[in-house]
Amino acid sequence: MTLSELKVALRQLTKLYFNRAEVTFTKQSFRAKPTGSLVTLSMAPVSRPMNPPVKIIDGRPVAFYPASTSIQIDLFTNGAQEEVEQGFTPIAENTAEDDMLAFASFLNSEYVVQWCHERDIAIVVPPTVQDLTGLIHDSNFQFRAMMEIMVYFTMTAIGYTGTLEAGSVKHSGTTVDPETGEEKPYEYEGGDIQADDVSELVPAIKPTPSGGGNEDMAADEGGYFSNVEINDKPVKEEN
Repeated sequence: MTLSELKVALRQLTKLYFNRAEVTFTKQSFRAKPTGSLVTLSMAPVSRPMNPPVKIIDGRPVAFYPASTSIQIDLFTNGAQEEVEQGFTPIAENTAEDDMLAFASFLNSEYVVQWCHERDIAIVVPPTVQDLTGLIHDSNFQFRAMMEIMVYFTMTAIGYTGTLEAGSVKHSGTTVDPETGEEKPYEYEGGDIQADDVSELVPAIKPTPSGGGNEDMAADEGGYFSNVEINDKPVKEEN
């Protein structure tokens, strides 16, 4: 999983719960201020080992980096409006901490556990939530609460140069139609690189938006392990 894919997944999960709030990562420029509640996600630097485990798949090395990062989740809200009586200004109740604790319960639910398993990530929820209402300097909101979670996921570096894109992974096989019992072939690219139906790795490199990587590197991938000679003759035993 790439960092961009992780950010998309976490935003979708947060938006699934706070479906009536604006959910965004911090430092996003040119965004209008929301009229309702706001949830911001702030990602800390990613930590991963220098020497990751390496597995040979279809004759090419694939490095698996166990990575982790912390995500700060901030909730900005105006709380619950309670009208004392008709004609009087409503009183705003600070529900930011309660609302964030309810979100923490959602993250600890079996639903989110299964959601994480499907994406090969893990979320660790802290035991406490902080009320940061006193730090608000925005007239749009009255209350604020914060929680910091830890997220664990796996990044991959595919191929001899470690630059092959996920589309290099080819899957193929057959599936049985449950109604007719007929076997039908299927094939697709990307997905789980350790799946049993991975048929081959076809070198393909997609340059990064900042200009890193290039298609010429695929030429270095083409000959990897192609000249290895296997000697299966038994070694002569010494007397």
